[in-house]
This record gives sequence, structure tokens and C-alpha cells, in this order.
Amino acid sequence: MDNLNDDCVCIIMEYLSLVDQIAMARCSLRYEELLCQIVWRKPRFREISVSYTMFSPLSKADYMYFFELMSSQMEKLYIWNVHEKAFDSYLGRHLMRPELTFYLRLDMSNLLELCITDDNMNNSMVQTITKSCPNLRSLSVSSAYITGKFMVGLHKLKTLVARECSIEATHLEELLAQLQLTTLDLTSNKNQVEETILQAPASGLARLQRLGISDAQNCGFSVAEVLPELRELVVSYHDMEAQVLSDMLEKTRQLAALSETTFPKRLQLIMCNVVDVEVALEQITGLETRNPREAPKFCEVLKIIYKCK
Repeated sequence: MDNLNDDCVCIIMEYLSLVDQIAMARCSLRYEELLCQIVWRKPRFREISVSYTMFSPLSKADYMYFFELMSSQMEKLYIWNVHEKAFDSYLGRHLMRPELTFYLRLDMSNLLELCITDDNMNNSMVQTITKSCPNLRSLSVSSAYITGKFMVGLHKLKTLVARECSIEATHLEELLAQLQLTTLDLTSNKNQVEETILQAPASGLARLQRLGISDAQNCGFSVAEVLPELRELVVSYHDMEAQVLSDMLEKTRQLAALSETTFPKRLQLIMCNVVDVEVALEQITGLETRNPREAPKFCEVLKIIYKCK
């Protein structure tokens, strides 16, 4: 191998498993450079999920070695709950993969999209992300410990998905005032966010095209009216009774009929996740007057179409 030119070596390494490639990288600086600069520069190594099957045979040490070498070249990274990958022994519980903080300490200067689904995610980790991912365009997180603090430091952020978080009004105000978000998903947030969005400066809402919130009044009709570029609004509801839903839909229908606002054609639908949609719709149309089922289905989808006048 040492007598072959670089092109030949790269062709050979292409046919090797990731385990063998890492073994070669460890035994020679030349092989490491060829892997990092040529073989691992292909698109499939720039968009990485920790659940990829190619990582399964790797030891924890080799896994960390790969990420340390390649983090600066990654453009998209998806991290799932690291504590699910563990084994138990008489010495205790051992993680087969590194802690979440390992990834956040890496050089991810070229990362554009980061998705972290881990219950242990917190504000301090968000602060670390603002330093290690200066070019981040899209961030997706899910943790009750995240309040929105430090997120404003992600100056290039366009998409923020923070489902089942605890985003606070003060931090949301900062985000809407200082960032030019096009997508914002705060579904199932611990705190109510509708009023904060309604009171936000027009400049902060000018580019918002997709919005996800929970428990909005009147199916989010008021929010839809103040967002000029909105294309999709997703409103989720939890533990809502059929009659309450029926009343809300009827009021929303009346508001839409009386409104002088011409909704953009791009605003096509509002999706509401509700309890027992079938019964609610039957009551609205008068086709059925029976009570909701004892065990209603949860999170069925109801689509409300707003059309331009």
C-alpha cells in the first residue's frame, strides 16, 4: 500500500468497511489525511445521523475518533437519545456512545443543521452550540430544560423547532425581534406563546412562513391574520372535549366570514391535533348527537381550509 499512489489507495479504501478505514487512519498519518480529505468528503459523510448502521460495528473509541476527525466537515447532524445505547453489568450501566456534551465540544464550524432529541439537553448546551456552530441555519431540540436562553446568539438561524420545551416569553421576544426566522415550531411548549407572537414587532414576523403552536384561541385565526408570509400554521390541542372543539370551530368560521383580510393563497391549511375529531365533526354537521367515545382516539388530524375571498 505504501508504494501505491494516492488515487489507488483511495480506490482501495472505498471498498473497506468504516471499521477498517478507521484502523488504517490510526496506523498512518497519510491514510488519515486521504480519508479525511477525499474518501470521507463525499455527501453521505457530510449529513450524519448517530443512528446510521455504518456506526454500529464501531467501538466507542473508534466512534469518537471518527467524529473528532470529521466534525468540521459535517453540514447536517442528527443526534438521538444517547442514553438509550447502553449496556448493564455488575459494575453498573455503561454508555456505548459518548455523552451529549462530547458532540457539542467538537469543531462544527460548517454545520448548517443540527437536530438533538435528548431529554438532558439544557440551556448551557445551547450556549455551547452558539460557539461551536456559528453558521447554523436550522436547530431542532426537544427538552423541558430548554427555555430559549442563549438561542438569540445563533445569528444566522432561520429554522427553530423546539417541541415539548419550556420556551419563556422574554426569550421568545428576543428571538422574534433579533432573528429573521422563516420556520418556528413551539408545539407542546410548556408556556403559552400565542400572545407573545401577537405582540411581537412586525419586522420579526415579516418572514415567518411556517408556525407550530399549541392551544391557540380560535384555531390560531388571530395569528394567521398578522403573519403576512405565512404558508402553514399547525395548531395542536390536548385533552379538548368535542363540544369545546365544536364551539371553537364555529366561532373561527364566523371570524373568517367577517374578516376583511384577504388571506394569501399560500396559507392553505391549519392542522389541529384534537381528541375525538369524528364526534366533533358529527356534532358540527348535525349528523350525530351522540356523546364522545369513552376511550377517544388521540391526536387525529383535522384540516381547516382558509381560502382567499
